[in-house]
Amino acid sequence: MIENRARILVVDDKENMRALLRDILATRHDVTLAADGTAARASLESESYEVVLTDVRMPGLDGFELVRLVKERWPLIEVVMMTAFASVPAAVDAIRQGAYDYIQKPFDPDDVGLVVTRALERHRERASASSSPAASQATSESELAGLSYREALASARDRGSRDYLSALLKAFGGNVSRAAERAGLERESLHRLLRRHGIQAGVFRDPGQSGGD
Repeated sequence: MIENRARILVVDDKENMRALLRDILATRHDVTLAADGTAARASLESESYEVVLTDVRMPGLDGFELVRLVKERWPLIEVVMMTAFASVPAAVDAIRQGAYDYIQKPFDPDDVGLVVTRALERHRERASASSSPAASQATSESELAGLSYREALASARDRGSRDYLSALLKAFGGNVSRAAERAGLERESLHRLLRRHGIQAGVFRDPGQSGGD
């Protein structure tokens, strides 16, 4: 049984994309679908959400306008952008306006699960006032100043993913099943992510701990 199911709002004008994202996320989270920015705004005004996953290019209220609206009215909600156009400078601009991250279409379902998990962790940290987003943003901008847009975003995302996955495994002593449950990820998905980022669960186990996970 999954505890603390998060509320995720998925916004995309393509029905097949909304259905795909629902299938990826609905086993672990409560997912609401919106066909455009106007429908998303109506949902945001009537329900509470932790994360909004939105397409960039949509008729009417587009993804960039939705980011600005969310950050003005519901600043604790984290927004993840989706783009099929590999428009890296535009994605960076959205992040500067307050978006948490972006993901490029076509995407790997494991990557969608991980970016939503990390956005949820960020939301919970900020909601409990246990972090300092302003200081974190200043540090990130300083570190990324010497890189190109693409290099900067790829570097930050990979480093953030590795750090998050390592901290997750450390917290659960290398137990992948418990770590996956806490992160809201399927166990097999977490295994694939660990392999991709070169992280071995065994190094986080207590020497006296049995090998099962």
